Amino acid sequence: MTMVTSDAFRNAMAHFATGVAVVTARGAEGECGATISAFSSVSLDPLTLLICLHHKSATCRAIEESGTFGISILRSNQKDMAMYFAGKSDGKSFGEYCVKHESGNFFVKDALVHIGVNVVETLRGGTHEIFLAQPLSIDFHPDQSSQPLVYFRGAFDLAA
Repeated sequence: MTMVTSDAFRNAMAHFATGVAVVTARGAEGECGATISAFSSVSLDPLTLLICLHHKSATCRAIEESGTFGISILRSNQKDMAMYFAGKSDGKSFGEYCVKHESGNFFVKDALVHIGVNVVETLRGGTHEIFLAQPLSIDFHPDQSSQPLVYFRGAFDLAA
C-alpha cells in the first residue's frame, strides 16, 4: 500500500479521466479565464453546479467580485484553448478567442457547450474556493457529433 502524501494523492487523482472546461469572468482587473477540470453537476432541483479555483487566482477574484461566470466545455480539437487559458490571465487577448453572450458573460468560441451561471454560495476547501452556481443560460455547439476534450494522467487526450 502506498503512503498517502500530496504526490501520491495527485497521482491517484490523475487516474480519474475528466472533461476540460474554461471558466471566464470579468472583474476589477478585467477579463480573466482559467482551464479547469474541477467542474461537476450537483443537483437538478434546484439546478446547481460547482467549480473549484485556487483562491489566489485572478479568475477567482473576478467571480467573487461579479457573482457570475461563463463555462465553456471544450471540444476534442481545442487543446490549444485549454493550454492558453491554463496560464495566468495577465495580458491575454480574450476578444480573439471568446464570444460575448447577451447576458454579459463570455465564452470560448466553438466550445461544445456554453453555460452562463450566477454564484449561489462560496465555500473554502483548503487552497481552493468552491463556487456553487445556478445555470441561467445554456448554448450547444451546432455540431453535437463533436467529442469532448479529456484530461487523463496529466495530459489532454481525445475522448475514447
